[in-house]
Amino acid sequence: MGEWLVVTNLSKSYGVSRFLFSKKKRDIIKNISFSFKKDSVAILGESGSGKTTLIKMLSGIEKPSSGDIKLNVTQSPKKKNPISMIFQDYWSAINPRFTVYEALKETMNETDEKKMLDEMTNILKKVGLSADVLYKKATEMSGGQIQRICIARSLLSRTQVLIFDESFSSLDLIVVDQLLDLLMELRKEYKLKYVFVTHSLELATYFCEELLVLKDGEVEESLLVSNLMHSNSVYVKELIKAQI
Repeated sequence: MGEWLVVTNLSKSYGVSRFLFSKKKRDIIKNISFSFKKDSVAILGESGSGKTTLIKMLSGIEKPSSGDIKLNVTQSPKKKNPISMIFQDYWSAINPRFTVYEALKETMNETDEKKMLDEMTNILKKVGLSADVLYKKATEMSGGQIQRICIARSLLSRTQVLIFDESFSSLDLIVVDQLLDLLMELRKEYKLKYVFVTHSLELATYFCEELLVLKDGEVEESLLVSNLMHSNSVYVKELIKAQI
């Protein structure tokens, strides 16, 4: 299996104002290199480790200060960026004034109304929702349903890589299990790649095959889940101990 993501010498810095006319550079991501081969990977690290900044660069939301990101996935001609983000704050992912129909429509290039409705209905069924939700608003739906809508939006936009930024942290465990089962099915059918940004080693090892551990903006370790217990990193051993 080849590498579908290769990151080389990636850095990100921000200017922090100190005085009236001067700025101090703050390094968030510090010249990191890594690659992903497996279809489901996790990025682990404490708050402030650089996880969010990294995925913003991977998804194209922010540009690196230096370095290179190479993505080797099949890209739909209808979608400029094959990566979609699903955020922790799922309530803000959909305009509360929109119906589900409107939220799905804005991601599609289809102009034929019947074809569009047929595709929406099919995708909703894939994510475990009926066409009845099309004319409901986000405020009428549960957190688990909203996350399913976000996944449906990504599929309709021909996404190849889905990044979940702590997306399940506020959901009930039963709902999380249901969503993970769904994602497993969709991964096979649509040949998707998943990146989970999480504090939870339990989630990472349950669903993912490969781990990237960040600490203070640097790669502490990059390894397969199957090799986790053989890690020589003191920090990784502390993460394992904290989960026991």
